[in-house]
Order: sequence, then C-alpha cells, then structure tokens
Amino acid sequence: MKNQIDHICISRKWRRSLLDVRNKRSADIASDHHLLISEILLRIARIHRQEDQIGRRFNTRRLEDAAARRYFVEELENHAADIPAGGSVEDQWTAIKNAFITTGENNLGELHTQRKQWTPDGTWKKIEERRDAKAAIERAKTRGAKAAARQHYSALEKQKKDKRAWADSVSSTISSGTKIMLRCP
Repeated sequence: MKNQIDHICISRKWRRSLLDVRNKRSADIASDHHLLISEILLRIARIHRQEDQIGRRFNTRRLEDAAARRYFVEELENHAADIPAGGSVEDQWTAIKNAFITTGENNLGELHTQRKQWTPDGTWKKIEERRDAKAAIERAKTRGAKAAARQHYSALEKQKKDKRAWADSVSSTISSGTKIMLRCP
C-alpha cells in the first residue's frame, strides 16, 4: 500500500479544460513527491507583438570613452536635424526614437550578456548519480532494498554544494562593494 499525495486540483469552472494527467515517477525532483504532468486546453486572448516594440539594450559602456561619446553625440545631432519641426507629436516622437535607435545601432551595438555558470563539469556526474539512485528507488522490489536506495539517494542529495558556493561567492562580492547584476540560474 502506498499513500497518494500527488494530485492536481482544478476549479469546477475549468474541469472540462483538463484533458490528461500523468505521473512521471522517473523525474528527479529531490522530493518524496512524484512529478505530475497535466494537459490543459485553454483559450486565451492573443496578444499581437511586433518585433520593433520589443526593446533592445545597447552597450552604453562604450560612451565612457571620450572619442566614442563625441562621435555618438555628433551623429545624434545629425539625425536630430532630420526631425520635423511641425507635425504631430507622434511623428516627432517616432523620429526622435528612430534617431536614437539608429545612432545606438551604428555606434554602440547591442548588449549581449552571458550568465555565469555555477555548475562545473563534476556536478553533472553527481546529477547522473542522483538520477541513477532515484531510479534504483523505483526499481527496488523489497522494503529493505528501497530503504537502502533511499538512504543512498539522500546521502547524494546532501552533497549538492556547488550552487550554495556560487551564491556565497556572489554575496561576498556584493558585500565588498562591487556592483554586479544578478541573474540566478
């Protein structure tokens, strides 16, 4: 006999939208729960987005160089001369925005940030060991074998320290007064 602790709750209003629910016992989520996957059919209003509405970030660090900043200002002034003095506010705003965008593209370039990876190569081996240990729990036939497999799995689970070490190094960097931008993995 096994306890059933993994369920999907849904409002009566949406019960006809729930199409399928499945249990993924092989998923390694470091818990005594099992991963549940449900298929739901919802009809949602569509939002139309255009590519130019999505903002881009420019590499503004290039403006720290005096020559690059001077060249940027000169090109921006040249584009500002093309802005119509009369007309509607929308036309003027579009012209100003386009002037900044084209000048930024030409002089600054887009900013591409990369996340720092906290997971070294050795950690991937530990993850595979944990997955194998989780599978051993599911394959165990007797209570004793299952208890031994759970004990091995919990010992492997306690060895996860890489993410904590990464977070500690980031926090020590912050406390030393260095400005950084955090994006947790």
